[in-house]
Amino acid sequence: ARSVTRRPYSSRNPPTSAMAALMSAAGVACTAAATPKARRQAVPRATQMKVALRGTSSLRASFAVAGVRGRASSRAWVVTTKAVLTGPAKVAPVVTAPRPDMQMPNMEDPWSDPKWAGVKWTVYRDVAYDLKPFIDRHPSGNWLLNLSVGRDCTALIESYHLRPEVAIARFRMLPKLADFPIDAVPKSPRPNDSPLYNSIRNRVRKEMFPEEGKAMHRTGGDRAAAIIMGTAVAAYCLFAQAPGILTGAFLGLAGAWIGLTIQHCGNHGAMSKHIWVNNALGLTDDLIGGSSLMWRYHHQVSHHIHCNDNALDQDVFTAMPLLRFDARRPKAWFHQYQHLYMWLAFPLMQVAFQIGDIKGLLTRDCDGAKLHGATALEMATVVIGKIAHFGLLLSPLAFHSGAAVACGVAAYVAVQGIVLACTFAVSHNVAEAKIPEDTGGEAWERDWGVQQVVTSADWGGNVGNFFTGGLNLQVEHHLFPAICFVHYPAISKIVAEESAKLGVPYSSYRTLPGIFVEFMKFVKDMGTAEQIGDVAQPKYKNELMLA
Repeated sequence: ARSVTRRPYSSRNPPTSAMAALMSAAGVACTAAATPKARRQAVPRATQMKVALRGTSSLRASFAVAGVRGRASSRAWVVTTKAVLTGPAKVAPVVTAPRPDMQMPNMEDPWSDPKWAGVKWTVYRDVAYDLKPFIDRHPSGNWLLNLSVGRDCTALIESYHLRPEVAIARFRMLPKLADFPIDAVPKSPRPNDSPLYNSIRNRVRKEMFPEEGKAMHRTGGDRAAAIIMGTAVAAYCLFAQAPGILTGAFLGLAGAWIGLTIQHCGNHGAMSKHIWVNNALGLTDDLIGGSSLMWRYHHQVSHHIHCNDNALDQDVFTAMPLLRFDARRPKAWFHQYQHLYMWLAFPLMQVAFQIGDIKGLLTRDCDGAKLHGATALEMATVVIGKIAHFGLLLSPLAFHSGAAVACGVAAYVAVQGIVLACTFAVSHNVAEAKIPEDTGGEAWERDWGVQQVVTSADWGGNVGNFFTGGLNLQVEHHLFPAICFVHYPAISKIVAEESAKLGVPYSSYRTLPGIFVEFMKFVKDMGTAEQIGDVAQPKYKNELMLA
């Protein structure tokens, strides 16, 4: 089993003063993991430090860090610091950065300008292109390429192509748009500028997929898909024959398994070399109660590119005001109880998705990303999917009592919601994945590859990978969303080795219970942590962009 490779905290290896102050102000644990045999390390008792907080005014706060204490666990050495605010009590408010599909302040709006309204434009590395000639010829289908329309697509393109030279060559063949207001479009991160990402990707290509051009990285999940779909069909047959709490719960487990695996990978284009297979598996999200269209925009445009970004990752800010997963978010009095009442919220996650899907359909906006590239057919899948989903769930009413069906549906919704919520949440919401400096500055200023590694935590191995579709190996999934999940265990070894070479923290837990305990502690801590301001400078910089 692998262990967390975050260095032990000690007087020889302290965190940067800015990072320590921010974590202290948040009142969260600074988790620095070593091997289970890590010995107790000496820590400085008190340190004065100042942190610049980004906000509408240039506020500075001074924090005195005191009461440092440590504890050993079976997984890691944990150092918890308690902060005493010695400067101004008021911290900078949350800064909402420009969304990646809305114009920069005081600039021309290419989304509403009639000159560009009918053009399928995108921006790639500071050049505007017309995607229309290539939309229907894209090897992975137009549903994926449509995500690039109307925004800077650099991170989407570079993170989805194992062979970046192929994508670059294709852009050189596309029509360039003269006089396009490129500066009005918020800049995207640039994965290809990341030394860490390039070193990992080069090894993955060489060691795992040496046969270039055959899209072998998208294959290998056929057997898993057959087992998952077979389980779902069996679960539905039982539910249709005898609707009730038990059969509804079993169907909920099967639905969650689909949600974690084949729909997820299918919508990433990572279950097959064939477009129709990926699209069909992606549409299973609609059958279990979600929307494949909304998922692609919310999950891939917002969450994947901007993982744990306070302003741009939809998974961070849409939980508010009910659940607070980031100390930069406003704190309410009831958040101190969120580690308790979240168990009442998780069973209703599908209800929240249903409401969000309808809202997104009406507004062409899923909060984290506008649906600029969505076609009429894609929009229609939302309506057709809802009809199919509720038709399947309610069809047993023709032969069984309403009470039995209602109990079964309630069990289905609750079980599926709990399983999905817990699995999605744990890997990005533990202390070591939520260090504010890791997502400091603007998105384009950061080293994208490093951000993906430090804002996620893995758990388990092959078994967890099979049952979660690779979501237990979140680091590898975020680095390579277009690779089928069956390859992630092998890739994780490469990621760990390359991260260690460059001194980048890489976190991995042995088991799901291990990371879940830390997740619960984090949620509880976030319920009482004082609000802090955004961090003005990135910790891991894109040196090429800032040169």
